[in-house]
Amino acid sequence: MKVIQEIENGTSSGLDLLRDTSRDRLTLCFPGVGSAFARKNNPTCLIIAKGGQTILVDAGTSIPNALETRGIAITAFDYYHITHSHADHIGGLEELLLYSHYVLDKKPRMILTENYRDLLWERSLRGGCEHAVDGTLGFDDLAEFVLPSQVASEPRELYEVEVAGVKLTIFRTVHIPTGEDTTRSAFWSTGLLIDDRVLFTADTRFDPALFDQLPMDGVEVIFHDCQLYDPGVVHPTYTDLKTLDAGLRSKMHLTHYGDTFEEFDPASDGFAGFARPWAMYQ
Repeated sequence: MKVIQEIENGTSSGLDLLRDTSRDRLTLCFPGVGSAFARKNNPTCLIIAKGGQTILVDAGTSIPNALETRGIAITAFDYYHITHSHADHIGGLEELLLYSHYVLDKKPRMILTENYRDLLWERSLRGGCEHAVDGTLGFDDLAEFVLPSQVASEPRELYEVEVAGVKLTIFRTVHIPTGEDTTRSAFWSTGLLIDDRVLFTADTRFDPALFDQLPMDGVEVIFHDCQLYDPGVVHPTYTDLKTLDAGLRSKMHLTHYGDTFEEFDPASDGFAGFARPWAMYQ
């Protein structure tokens, strides 16, 4: 993939630009590329656009404001997908759901597996979204759901769905290992394989087995979680990723990185580079 354009600060209709650009091909854009603790960049989230349709992947606490700098409302996307329930990935969801319900009288369309839909509501969203002046609301009152089908359980869970002309393969990641077993996690976290061509890990620990367990033959580019300091426990470190095969590293744009990124030169270490905020990849 190559960067064709950057959506500049102050743009009045950034989503229209993405829709137009994606009419004839898959286009990706990261409103945020930072870690949960970054201040120079917003937390990592991704816009997938194809055929004029858009999917927002993750919506951290500061993402509604980040989108507004490019003239984009958090409520303007055709679909939404959430990879896991940390605040830098779901902090903007309450605004999305309540503004859509009370102001716009519409339901956002959310791409969620059935089990994660229930977890997300019961353990994160219910407390702030359930109560209304005339009773209580359920998740179904606030959103519509597109439920992917499970296609594998071993060696890791895989789910598939096609929306807006985009094939999404949702795969479980080990972001927070379960005890001493670093291959599994009780905590729900996932990444995405997009149109069998683009791999987005979202948050994961260092997990080289991932590349053996996913269909990698058609993958042209990888957007990979990267922590810039050692040691890594729930994220892969830059040092970890440097041990990967050169062919993998050459496809790899680093995301979810901290504020010391200017001290690194990923190209000299064989990576494609740091993912750039608001760059349109095509």
